[in-house]
Amino acid sequence: GSSRRGVRHPSFSLSFQSIFGQRSMSEGLEDFAAVRKIIEDKLHQEFYNVPTKDLPPRMQPRQLPNLQDAAKIDWDDWKQWEWLQPGWKGIKMHSQCVINADGSAEVRSVWK
Repeated sequence: GSSRRGVRHPSFSLSFQSIFGQRSMSEGLEDFAAVRKIIEDKLHQEFYNVPTKDLPPRMQPRQLPNLQDAAKIDWDDWKQWEWLQPGWKGIKMHSQCVINADGSAEVRSVWK
């Protein structure tokens, strides 16, 4: 049977090895989708019409950040960074293009 407290479902008779054994990646994904559908169906049967307050803790809604706060981002804060100000005496990152012995090139960054 099933329990509302934990995830004890003996009716899930598929083992990890039988699902994700030595086979191709796409076969494993198809099996994963099949197992996922079974689990989703069982969860739907068990928790459909259950009030939110009666759901297990992991299924309780979380307090997520309010998306309205995203509009208050200061997109120009970089203009105040001390290492971008005129007269900065500290180290700076320099980009160098290096030509290798084999004729290839790579870009490196150096702090000076």
